[in-house]
Amino acid sequence: MNLYTPAGGLFGTHVTWDDIEEDMQRELDTVAIFGPNKTAKNIGEGNGFMSRIVLIDPDWQHKDKELPEKFIVKILTQLAMQKFTSDIAKENKIDNQFNSPEFMAAIEVHQKRLHNVEVTVYEHLLKLPQGKIPMAKIYYMKKFSESNPVKGYMIMEYLEDLKPVHIYNHVTPNAVKEILRAKAVIEAMSLRFTPEEKKLFSENALSELFGEFFKKDIVADMMKMFREFGDGKLTERADKMEKIIPDLMDFKWADRLADELGMQRVLCHGDLWSMNILWRPKGDDTAHLGCPAEDLVRVFSACLSGKDRQQHWEELVEVFYGYLEEEVGDMKMPYTLEQLKEAYRRFMPTGAFMIVPMIGPMFDILCKSPDEEQRKKSLDIVMEKIECLLDDLLYYHERNTRLRKGEESA
Repeated sequence: MNLYTPAGGLFGTHVTWDDIEEDMQRELDTVAIFGPNKTAKNIGEGNGFMSRIVLIDPDWQHKDKELPEKFIVKILTQLAMQKFTSDIAKENKIDNQFNSPEFMAAIEVHQKRLHNVEVTVYEHLLKLPQGKIPMAKIYYMKKFSESNPVKGYMIMEYLEDLKPVHIYNHVTPNAVKEILRAKAVIEAMSLRFTPEEKKLFSENALSELFGEFFKKDIVADMMKMFREFGDGKLTERADKMEKIIPDLMDFKWADRLADELGMQRVLCHGDLWSMNILWRPKGDDTAHLGCPAEDLVRVFSACLSGKDRQQHWEELVEVFYGYLEEEVGDMKMPYTLEQLKEAYRRFMPTGAFMIVPMIGPMFDILCKSPDEEQRKKSLDIVMEKIECLLDDLLYYHERNTRLRKGEESA
């Protein structure tokens, strides 16, 4: 049994109606049962690739207390990613490099570990004062283990006001501050971790997980799709980027960036970009102890327009640092503001590269609007974002190279 072969549970997963019913009866201390008109709806299509997000309407029968009319079950699986990568491969007439047994087995190991880490993070978040960080109520969380190899999931409150943010949407600099506030709370929380608690989190998350995704053949396919996107407008920049790909893919260096700059490692989300923000911070799928600039580069790159990011990144970093000072209080700050800004500049090329090549294929798959005018508007947004990211990727790579050679000082 594995996470990438369809099973007989909800939407091809191993998690069944009986599992969910028993969990909710136990956690809510009720004898009510799911009714004949119960429904399950997959609401996560196009909003993430490591799990199924299932909206449950249980049609409660024999209610003995107030019970949630609807709730969410987030089930870890590879099926969502397999469908998405298959769609991209079909759309671009290339082989699907993500469906080899070797790749799927390797990713499953990381997925299970990261799901268990996510549960651990939530256990810490639940200890914070109520209202400290916006998050859904958690009813139950189940980790993977030797005795439970295929059923990792979370049952949580259904929040109707959530809005998915796609790569072809813009978020204003002001709206991004909500994410920065939550990130500051999480970082400050991690400063209180005991040495034993810290051992649960990887310090090499980028090389472990993204190293699997950015293999040579996969990157070659990404670059092929990237060159063809936008009627070839990106070809010249793509040629320049391709020459420096070995530097951009040095994830082992990126994992050590905090140490290199003398910064204390803090809890990072690890995959904080537009697709993982349902306009409230959600989930910590790749949470690890690392450099805080990772999250900042990725969220600014994916959410802000190119112009806003270039004009406001430094100001937003300062806002974030102010939030962190508030949350840290009497404890020692884990790094200085200047260290954070320098980390941002150094991580910018790699962080942008982790997003840029996939923007085009994702746009083609996700933006299926029949309204041609709306599609063109979305394409313009995406192209502006990509062009600015490429310019900065190349600029900061050159700047960082001069720095390493001693031709420039930080």
